[in-house]
Amino acid sequence: MMEVELKLLLDPADNGKLVRHPLLAAHARARQRKARLTARYFDTPGLHLLRHGAGLRVRQVEGQWIQTMKAGGSVQGGLHARLEWEGPVPDELPRLGKLRKLIGDDAHWLAVLDAPGLRQQLAPLFSVEVERSTWELDYDGSIIELVLDEGHISRQGRHLPINEIELELKAGHPASLFACALGLLDSLPLQVSNVNKAERGYALCLERPLAAVKAAPLTLARDATTGQALQAVLANCLRHMQDNEAAVIHGHDSESLHQLRVGTRRLRSALRLFDACAPCPAALLADLAWLGQQLGAARDWDVLATATLPRAQDAQDDTVDLAPLRDHLIHAAHTRRRAAAHALQSPRYARLMLGLNLWLQQLQLAAISAPSKHNPLARPAATFARRTLGQLHRKLLRRAATARKALSAGAGAGAGAPATSGVASAANELAGDSARDATARAVHRLRIAGKRCRYGVEFFASLLRPGATRRYLDHLSAMQDELGRDNDLVVAERLLRQCQHDAAALGAALPFARGYLHALRVQDASALHAACDAVRSYALPKLA
Repeated sequence: MMEVELKLLLDPADNGKLVRHPLLAAHARARQRKARLTARYFDTPGLHLLRHGAGLRVRQVEGQWIQTMKAGGSVQGGLHARLEWEGPVPDELPRLGKLRKLIGDDAHWLAVLDAPGLRQQLAPLFSVEVERSTWELDYDGSIIELVLDEGHISRQGRHLPINEIELELKAGHPASLFACALGLLDSLPLQVSNVNKAERGYALCLERPLAAVKAAPLTLARDATTGQALQAVLANCLRHMQDNEAAVIHGHDSESLHQLRVGTRRLRSALRLFDACAPCPAALLADLAWLGQQLGAARDWDVLATATLPRAQDAQDDTVDLAPLRDHLIHAAHTRRRAAAHALQSPRYARLMLGLNLWLQQLQLAAISAPSKHNPLARPAATFARRTLGQLHRKLLRRAATARKALSAGAGAGAGAPATSGVASAANELAGDSARDATARAVHRLRIAGKRCRYGVEFFASLLRPGATRRYLDHLSAMQDELGRDNDLVVAERLLRQCQHDAAALGAALPFARGYLHALRVQDASALHAACDAVRSYALPKLA
């Protein structure tokens, strides 16, 4: 059978608030039940089951030993959907023969269990002990089992605390799980969790450092509908974001912050892409914009400290010490990173993730209940892709033309006869500033149009001609690299102006860095011209 549950993290100090929550009083079908659960998780020394996406445990429940294997499935927005086979065993050891009978004729999982020597190699890796409180809810037309687990995961003397809520769907639709979680969030500071107990236990075994995760490849069926494409694309974006959450909260790798920001931008681009046929609620868009600002502030300072300033360091002479400025920028980047981590642990972020997933589930329900040729989500994804990507490409061409004109106008700003008065000189300077601002805006718009084009083509790449798609994405990538370097210099100027209040402590480093980075931007203008000109040669890939 398929187990569908939503996992949420709760501070132990708030457990009492959950027990007294009005939602439980209003929807519980029976009184709270309590039990103490002890489970041992088994695998081979080579982690055969983990490598095949499975987990095997034997749990003691009120004196009875229960064997459970969970496998396959997916995780999205804290919603875990996995195959589950469960049955009694005589003691704390797994019985593969009984498990095979439960699996039945599923050839794939039978083959996993039939690996040579599996039974002899199985050994306990870690254990889980929890005090479990359970309520059965009748909520929004669905039957939901709400569980609070308090305890720990243990391995070789090491302990990892557990304090989590599970909302398991016993009957009804998964949308009810997200609606119920949002109801709890009204007065409980919850976090959505994409990691189950088995995965946390394996993390104790492997001791792998948290690392950045790039977006997974996305494949759409040739006959997919627009609604199915929407579900797949948004799920891919959400997974990209959530795969990097833990590394941003607990780690120090700047790439994880970058990937989470990229995931957020991909999601915003996808929502804009599908807006005509499935407009996202305004409140969710506002929260997504807030998240983008939190991540953007942290990423901007990080790039300035670790990538942009070193370009000035390479050119500094012995009379200028950039170390005070570098230390100041690193401190500012760390401060913004902590703020971004705090945002990811906030109820507002949890509400955003739960709200987005509830909206997706509601769209899915609507598509099932009202399939119609008049419903834009029921139309072929290939048709939608051809039309939408064409619109994005034409906008890219317009933005490139505008940027070319702005760059040419900016290059000529202030040219001509020398000024004869202070007033004329000031006027020329203002004209130059205005031209530079207009150029920066035009180049920025082109960069955003390029990103949206790239994301759109990546979303629908499986429906397009492979060779042409690779060439188009390579072109966009090269353009984005050039425009991105320019944008880093623009952002650097803005952030360095914010450092002016510490100018006395930073000495000559601040004016030197501002002057040098500004000169780099002027020097790179010809490369921007070339990048804008090249857009005219880009050929949008056609459907396969």
